[in-house]
Amino acid sequence: MAFMRGARACFGVLLLALASLPARAQQPDPGEIHGLRLGLKAPAMSMDGFGELACGSKGGPQRQPIDDWSGFSRCRPEPNGLHEVYARFDDEDEYIGRAIDDPLYAGGRTGTRVAGHPVILSVLFDDDGVLRGLRFISDPRAAPIERRMAHLLRLAIINHYDPNGWSCTDLPAEPGESPVGGIFLKRRCEKVTAERRMTLEAHFLRKPGQSDIDPATGDYTSGQFESWTRFELLDPNYKN
Repeated sequence: MAFMRGARACFGVLLLALASLPARAQQPDPGEIHGLRLGLKAPAMSMDGFGELACGSKGGPQRQPIDDWSGFSRCRPEPNGLHEVYARFDDEDEYIGRAIDDPLYAGGRTGTRVAGHPVILSVLFDDDGVLRGLRFISDPRAAPIERRMAHLLRLAIINHYDPNGWSCTDLPAEPGESPVGGIFLKRRCEKVTAERRMTLEAHFLRKPGQSDIDPATGDYTSGQFESWTRFELLDPNYKN
């Protein structure tokens, strides 16, 4: 009898566990980043967590500001027909922390970052306002120590989207390009799945004329290198 009671108890626990599976499976999709995900429609997208929107310029300076996601149509389409919206995370806490001289106030929520790296984030919409792509470019305005690490963002991205299935090519050095501390990186990777078409490129090298030592003074230089990661994620079903 004791055995039967124990078996019934175990069976009851198993039923409770199975009953809880659908609830866990129905948890909200966190999206690719900050709630952004392919297929969202601009009029229904929230501004929560975002401090500024503007028309983008492929990682360059933002153009005319827009009030919300619905303003995407004001942004000139790229050759692929997508409208680029520059998006900045809400970093009000960072500015308050600077004002009160408390670097811990923001709790690490500083600026627009992916895997800890400062980035320029773009959201790409088709003419109907459907989110068809995202673009992360490491921010060239970052401090030299952060910019030096920018090429490592590629590893976080590859690991996040499963290291298997990436096709990578090491690009040749151009005349005058040289390693940084013995490392020369100039790599382009691609991966296509049923849900995403992804391209990733990262550089870590010195351009012609850059050096770790100033030839005039013999002093160590700061920031004389190229280090960046560029990542683009597109809806594989989108056709211009």
